[in-house]
Amino acid sequence: LLRQETDLPITVGDDPLSCVALGTGKVLDELELLKKVAIPA
Repeated sequence: LLRQETDLPITVGDDPLSCVALGTGKVLDELELLKKVAIPA
């Protein structure tokens, strides 16, 4: 569904929960960058 709607390549990781945890950690390491690129709620 995501690939069809966004036309972006999608890869499902072997351990999705670890992928989320690692990605969250990377974002937290770059909070200033996140503030620049985040879309306001």
